[in-house]
Amino acid sequence: MKPILALLPALFLTSAAFAQEAPEAAKMDLWCGIAFGIVAADIPSDATEEQKAVVKQYTDGAQMLIDRATAAHMEAGYDDAGFAVHRAEREAHVTAQVNMTGDQADYSFEECSALLGL
Repeated sequence: MKPILALLPALFLTSAAFAQEAPEAAKMDLWCGIAFGIVAADIPSDATEEQKAVVKQYTDGAQMLIDRATAAHMEAGYDDAGFAVHRAEREAHVTAQVNMTGDQADYSFEECSALLGL
């Protein structure tokens, strides 16, 4: 009987690792939120008020998407530390994709804009 009890902690740790698979919508929210944040950070200092207003929509949208993705990841089993590591990895991945040429990004601008209703 004791050998079975010894396996219980391993079983719980294994299931926690498998539980860290967020839904596809949450992955897209996180990717798009990070991408909008990266792009919005590069607003030129001489931007017009109209341009600043558009950028603010994307900045606010980016935060909303990241907040929504964070909540979904937490529901999927991530803890704060695990999500922080995951988010840092995603930020590096998204930054590389946003800065590359071509159309090999995980999601298009149009797909991400649709999440914001823009």
